[in-house]
Amino acid sequence: RQRASFAMGPLTVFPKELRADKDGEEIELTPREASILTLLYERRGEAVHRDDILDRCWGLEYYPESRTLDQHVAKLRKKIENDPATPLILETVRGVGYRFR
Repeated sequence: RQRASFAMGPLTVFPKELRADKDGEEIELTPREASILTLLYERRGEAVHRDDILDRCWGLEYYPESRTLDQHVAKLRKKIENDPATPLILETVRGVGYRFR
């Protein structure tokens, strides 16, 4: 069962509504972006393996040459991070995947 909303620092995510709020600004989310944020929130503090994210959010097995997840995270960072080049919310865990800080 999906939560109505959850907060991560300055960001409040409303997954069912496919939106987030950051410092009073509304941000539209795609279903996949909402799914990624929800999974990482559910496992906050944990480095979530790329395979787990792909399986849950795409239903795909991981292929090493696939940059799909990275592209989605890059787009998501542009929406939710103050400085996408220095992310404070979505952290890359090298060799593993991603984690909420």
